[in-house]
Amino acid sequence: MCPSTSAARPKPALGLILRLAVQAGLFAFAAILATPLPAQDFDLILRGGRIVDGTGNPWFRGDVGIRNGAIAAIGDLKTKSATRVIEAAGLAVAPGFIDIHNHSDDTLLVDGNAESMVRQGVTSMIFGEGGSAAPSKEFPRLRDYFAALLAKGISTNIGTYVGSSQVWMHVRGARPGPPEPAELDRMRAVVREAMADGALGVASSLSGPPGAWIDTNSMVEMCKQAAPHGGIYSTHMRTEGHGVFAAVAEALDIGKRAAVPVDIIHLKIAEHKLWGRMPELVATIQNARNQGQQVTANVYPYRAGQNNLSSIVPPWAHEGGRDALLKRLADATLRPRLQKEIREGIPGSDWYNHYTATGSWEGMLLVNFSNTAYKRFEGKRMNQVIDALLPDLKKADPQANDIDVLFRVLRDNSGSVPTVYFHH
Repeated sequence: MCPSTSAARPKPALGLILRLAVQAGLFAFAAILATPLPAQDFDLILRGGRIVDGTGNPWFRGDVGIRNGAIAAIGDLKTKSATRVIEAAGLAVAPGFIDIHNHSDDTLLVDGNAESMVRQGVTSMIFGEGGSAAPSKEFPRLRDYFAALLAKGISTNIGTYVGSSQVWMHVRGARPGPPEPAELDRMRAVVREAMADGALGVASSLSGPPGAWIDTNSMVEMCKQAAPHGGIYSTHMRTEGHGVFAAVAEALDIGKRAAVPVDIIHLKIAEHKLWGRMPELVATIQNARNQGQQVTANVYPYRAGQNNLSSIVPPWAHEGGRDALLKRLADATLRPRLQKEIREGIPGSDWYNHYTATGSWEGMLLVNFSNTAYKRFEGKRMNQVIDALLPDLKKADPQANDIDVLFRVLRDNSGSVPTVYFHH
């Protein structure tokens, strides 16, 4: 008997079958890829959100189409397609926020992602109002600081003023004014360099050293260098306390003489004895605007502000820097003068005395300490610290008082304790 045909036919190997199947699949996949996909109108559509466009107009409901990383259309896009669609119903859709007063100069160099900002919608940050990164030992010019940021890589846009205090310290050091003519020339040159590097203008913080040492004329000369570049004068005024009306007048005068716009930072009356007179202050600014001067002011909606516990100590005691301050706080011969001026102020001075402005130790909240022995007082009020420490001081000196506790706290913490003052 002859074997059947099926028995005579060899069986294909399993590997060959798999290879043929894979090849067939690849050919089919290649054919799919070769078939053009329907063109998408946008890369991304944000659909059905409340659009707040930043112009000041009321919000409206609509869609936003994005193509190649840019906004390509705003309106009713329900007939349009996109590679990705985000349903934004019930959510606000807005341009990135600009934080006009930010202190991330240093932290951005550590973490360029700035997630604490971008996750709140902040895409641009403005630095320098309380002091700029340059000029300094690390960054002699602003361009050096910008180069460091670019090398690090950052997620946000940034802009910065040049700080008048940094210019002063760079040229004159920890000494009060007025500067020598050659020093003033150098200050002018430093500001010109900063403006050429991209500074937005000149910012001041005049309520405490080193800013308190900068006289009005020197401030005018610095700001004049910003004028040709379209720069702004942005100021923490000379005082926000009992001399606040004179401080506003000085800010307006600097702007006029230097021919630059003025931006007053944190407009407020931080002196409990003057509460209720804000309408007069606003009227002064509005009058300047009515006369054609470019001046704006910004406010924050709470009654506390942060400074340093050392700001209670008169400016002259800070001359020469922190080591000189600590020596003066330990000098028994200076104790009567320091205590009198802290309690009563300095006659004829525009010093912003946070002690008299606040009106009580209870209005001062201590944020943190460099000395670990004081960690138990973080978040406490100054009156609580005085109650805890004064008894031990009195054992050594029966005449010790509350201001002696202030001196001890500063001396034990290298002259610096960040403090929130409830005085406005």
